[in-house]
Amino acid sequence: MNEEKILKFIKSKLKIRRKDVIVGPGDDTAVLRYDKKYYLLATTDCLVEDVHFRKKEISYYQLGRKAIAVNLSDIAAMGGFPLYALVSAGFPEGKKEMIDGILKGMEELAEEFKFDIVGGNLTKSQFIFIDIFMVGKVEKKYLKLRNGAKPGDLIFVTGKLGASQLKKHLFLRPRINEARRLVKKVKISAMIDISDGLSSDLIRIAKESNVGFEIYSDKIPVSEDAVKISKNREEAILHALSDGEDYELLFTVPEKYSANIPEKIFSTPVTFIGRIISEKSYYLIENGKKRKIGSMGFNHFG
Repeated sequence: MNEEKILKFIKSKLKIRRKDVIVGPGDDTAVLRYDKKYYLLATTDCLVEDVHFRKKEISYYQLGRKAIAVNLSDIAAMGGFPLYALVSAGFPEGKKEMIDGILKGMEELAEEFKFDIVGGNLTKSQFIFIDIFMVGKVEKKYLKLRNGAKPGDLIFVTGKLGASQLKKHLFLRPRINEARRLVKKVKISAMIDISDGLSSDLIRIAKESNVGFEIYSDKIPVSEDAVKISKNREEAILHALSDGEDYELLFTVPEKYSANIPEKIFSTPVTFIGRIISEKSYYLIENGKKRKIGSMGFNHFG
């Protein structure tokens, strides 16, 4: 089974028993009842040596920072902010410089986004892995899910996409502040972070919302690195659609509210790239021609 089928199978076998579970498996985080104003958000993500990184290509500081950042990105996609993190890790050996570097990367983001690392677990392993469990919070009125897109909604993305594997994934900026500004300013109908590639993650929104989409090739914001490694614009667009690990926000907005969307949030550009359609098909419009596309992004078991 590929990753999508495995997740679908797992979801079919899990039973939600507690009434305080608002959203279970299937979104960027779980959503749990908390109080009259807020929901709790719970998420987990891991980095595994030779799957998500190669030791010779990443510093320990960058590894610790990225392990936290990818979880912050999930919290951002729900419109929330972080509170606490637990860290589970495995190492072949207990080198002080390695552990110190990883902790420096983690603590840098904990300080910036005002959350605490409150515990975890440590084990010996044949390879390095780091698994983060993070808890956040979001006002009920600002919660954003994947399943709210409607025909006619416009599609937007933050930042620039493609070729993150060259360097961006080592220095990724979790869009917590951008997401918080957006949810307070704009009536977003659906949102996700781009972890597996624009095409894959937009299809996730479409499937959860029971809709389709059309995106415009000339509107997709392509990164400078994607341009550098591409022979032409078409190849650069392919990188933007498929590379993944951009960790930008991908969201939909009813057209009547689109005038509220700024061209930039802080220094991060926000770009219109397409629209949601009622037909459950996925189209790329390029040079005036419409063609169907599928999921091109990263798949652990693809």
